[in-house]
Amino acid sequence: MKPYFIILTALFSSCVSNHYDRTESLTFSLKIGDFDQASQEIEKLAENGPKKDRMLYRMEEGAIKRLQNDFEGSIRAFSLAGDYYEKWFGVHLQSQTKISEELGSTIGSQEWKPYKSRVYERVMLRVYQALNYLQLGKEGQARAEIFKIRQAVSDAKDIWQKELNAARILMREKSMDLDNGLRNQMEGSLREDFLRARHLVPSNLPDFVNPAAIYLEALFFLHGTNEKSDLEKARFSLRELYGLYPANPYVQEDFQQAKKNRASNIPTTYIFFETGRAPVRRQKRYDIPLVFFSVTSRIPYAGIAFPHLVTNDNYLSSLEVYNGTEKSLSLPLADFDAIVAKEFTKDFPIELTKAILGLVSKGALQYISTNAVRDESEEVRAVTGVGVGALAQGLTQSDWRSWTTLPKQIQFCKIPSPASRELTLRGVGTKLEESIILKPATINLIWIRSISAQTPLRVVNQFVLKP
Repeated sequence: MKPYFIILTALFSSCVSNHYDRTESLTFSLKIGDFDQASQEIEKLAENGPKKDRMLYRMEEGAIKRLQNDFEGSIRAFSLAGDYYEKWFGVHLQSQTKISEELGSTIGSQEWKPYKSRVYERVMLRVYQALNYLQLGKEGQARAEIFKIRQAVSDAKDIWQKELNAARILMREKSMDLDNGLRNQMEGSLREDFLRARHLVPSNLPDFVNPAAIYLEALFFLHGTNEKSDLEKARFSLRELYGLYPANPYVQEDFQQAKKNRASNIPTTYIFFETGRAPVRRQKRYDIPLVFFSVTSRIPYAGIAFPHLVTNDNYLSSLEVYNGTEKSLSLPLADFDAIVAKEFTKDFPIELTKAILGLVSKGALQYISTNAVRDESEEVRAVTGVGVGALAQGLTQSDWRSWTTLPKQIQFCKIPSPASRELTLRGVGTKLEESIILKPATINLIWIRSISAQTPLRVVNQFVLKP
């Protein structure tokens, strides 16, 4: 084995940019509310960035084009993202690559593999796409997307179980017990980060559930259709939502209306408020000894890199809505800190399996490399040791990727539509304000976006629901 080849490989791996580097300009533009520049940045990545990340870039592109009110462009981007999902998982979850093969492919960073999205991202893809179609008056296409929301959650449960089963089998093949290790051997900062993420999750939040998606579905079936069977769908969704928010007066009111089997004829406006930015993934390294090989193997480096969640706390806490005589305050609906953390902790055994199997594979690589030059000169052995150590460390990277343009929270409120049809929206504790003229209809729906406590309010969607 040529030690110089090893050194060059290590240097190459250390020079390859990661997702954080590639999206740094995009993130900055988004933080300051420069959506035009953010759109230019993401278009470049979506067209010319690494093919393995195209699904993620298309989701980011779709979200940013919505912020620009480019709904046709957003639809195209989300449709392309949906095509990638079909490619990875196909009809009835029959993908070309078996899950066991995907988990077993552990040489290299997880970020080198194709990005296949997370469940909360696939749900929001369908939510945003449904809103795009509703904005353009294409209720039939919106209806299809709303049905795909439920399908995404149903698929997720099957995918997760298959991945967990594959992880257990692969660990068992390496004479390791995944479940026992999680119960008895997880300690130190890795355990602390896991518990920190779990503390973000309320006890009543079910797996893979996004209450904002449920509420949009409920309102569509309650107010946006004249099919009697759809009222039953609305009752089902509102019953589920009521179980999560039994004290919320808006949910209570809609649930009671759905149980009466008819929609309200009182002019009403629903305001959904997306505020802040979702948690991001950052990397931590956990250096651990390799006990799988002899102490004489002279393995210079062993460790795993694992992601941990970092929340974004610069956001508007709430939105006040005035209709001239009344004031409503937006209330919590979907907390993405909790939703993301819930999925993060649920996937923890699967992600840990990938990290451990990668550690074993890189340990074997180090053993083979150093053993191959055992009879060489001291200089060659030293250079080889440094090279394989650098290579192993360069390959020890966690997956930083996630959909960063999603909000920290989605809040909502409902308020009687005034005769003047004028509403005033104001960020609580700020001078940020926006006026809206409602459409002449019984049910108006408004979707507002705020990136931070300093950036202006942005009206993203404004349309009516009608049977």
